[in-house]
Amino acid sequence: MKTMSLRVAYDITRLSELYTLRDYKIGVSRTIEGLLLELLKITEIDLKIVNTGGQSPPLTIISSNLYAREIHNSSFVIDNDFNSKFLPKIVYEFLFKTYCRLYKLKSNHNQPTLTKAFWKFWKENSIISQDTFYTFNPANYDLIHITSIRAPLKELTGTLPRLITIYDLFQIQSNQYKNTSRENFFQNFINNIDRHKDWITCISEYTRQEFLEYTRMSPDRVFTNLQGASEQFYPVIDPKIIQLARRCYSIPDGDYFLCVASYLDPRKNVPFLIQNFIKLITEQPNLDINLAIVGSLSYKSPELITLMEELEEYKNRIIFAGFVPDEDLRALYSGAKAFIFPSLGEGFGIPVLEAMQCGTPVITSNVTSLPEIAGDAAILINPYDGDELCQAMLNLLSDGDLRDRLKQKGIERAKQFSWSKCARETVEIYKKMVN
Repeated sequence: MKTMSLRVAYDITRLSELYTLRDYKIGVSRTIEGLLLELLKITEIDLKIVNTGGQSPPLTIISSNLYAREIHNSSFVIDNDFNSKFLPKIVYEFLFKTYCRLYKLKSNHNQPTLTKAFWKFWKENSIISQDTFYTFNPANYDLIHITSIRAPLKELTGTLPRLITIYDLFQIQSNQYKNTSRENFFQNFINNIDRHKDWITCISEYTRQEFLEYTRMSPDRVFTNLQGASEQFYPVIDPKIIQLARRCYSIPDGDYFLCVASYLDPRKNVPFLIQNFIKLITEQPNLDINLAIVGSLSYKSPELITLMEELEEYKNRIIFAGFVPDEDLRALYSGAKAFIFPSLGEGFGIPVLEAMQCGTPVITSNVTSLPEIAGDAAILINPYDGDELCQAMLNLLSDGDLRDRLKQKGIERAKQFSWSKCARETVEIYKKMVN
């Protein structure tokens, strides 16, 4: 007798909400997508993609279907839908398909104003939340995997077992978010976890310990499931490809350090890196080295904006490359003298693995999850100690043997992590939930 496959509802709400952005593949999106693509290959489960948690059912459902069609050539379809009470559903479909396409138009210079005005109108009038709702039948699934803090209402999922991915707790632990709407939103999300019925998967052992300490949830229901880096990251050995990528992002000739900092938010510690890079090249004027910083320029902090304005004399040495797609990013990793990631806190730290897979020596922080991920394959520094960072940069520049050792160690270290391994371990968690 053939055994039925485990029916899993995999929620991609956050991924679909971010999809309309050109730089959507940053942070959490990388995790949701990386795991999704590997889970789809596993025949032991019947994976169904759902959207159940966004504040706008039409937007999340429509954008996720566009995401499936445009990014993955319809290799999967969204298993649930939305409906409306008053306005015909077709009206929402037209409006939000138009919205998504406008948002992705890079050539439309009025796009930010138009799309923000559109969204503000619908949000402030509360038309969407009052008129639209998700359609979702819990009886069609054995469990639901919630991959972001935009969790569905329990009234929607009923008694369906829930696996919830926790990335970090910085939004309730960091002073950066104190007394903000983000802190309140995350706190409500944590408070709505059923400590006796829900299951939790954390992206590092560091995050797991932080979660257990904060919630006092039973350790038997909380798992560590380490992430990986995409197979798209590998050493680029053709100097022409590296040079082409450098020209695309205005990185001048000569050696350069690389930093990849997603949205350049304060936790990435970019001002600290810049200040100490300037200190290094000021104290060592003969050093021929530049600094390239990759990250979306959409959400710069006031401190970073001020610092950028003060960098006029270093504009040829410090380059803000903006968002860089993976096909170019692997070339920039491969061409860098070293990858520097002095983050103040990470739930995991995927860029560290990406750099290692590309054969790039790594300097990173000795706090939160980063020692767990980097192991002994990177130089670990105190992200508050500028002298320590300067010395690490100088050591890498002056010691070719050190660079070669870190390159080889990094390549071997990265092999211990993969999305395939993450997906297999996730399926084992699914089995434990239903058994």
